[in-house]
Amino acid sequence: MKKTTYESSFDLANTVTVAKPFGVMDVNIKQMFSVREGICSEDALMHASVLLSFVEATASDAADHLSLNDKALVLSIAQHAEMARALVNAVLEGAGSVGV
Repeated sequence: MKKTTYESSFDLANTVTVAKPFGVMDVNIKQMFSVREGICSEDALMHASVLLSFVEATASDAADHLSLNDKALVLSIAQHAEMARALVNAVLEGAGSVGV
């Protein structure tokens, strides 16, 4: 796994996103979706926090309708999303923003 490193002078208020393709690939082997370049990092993190809360809610609801083994797998997804959202919110709160 490639280790991601960041400069210690990271300033959330003065950073923006870079274009970042993601998702399935089309017939030309190009990813179909992309984060747009130039979005305020703070806004991107706030939206990521909201998306992660949706993952938590969906996984929790889905777990109610599954067998014990499957329930454990889905609840682990919810827990990972919760941890990721906590990290995003910690960054936002540390930068003086309000987390979601």
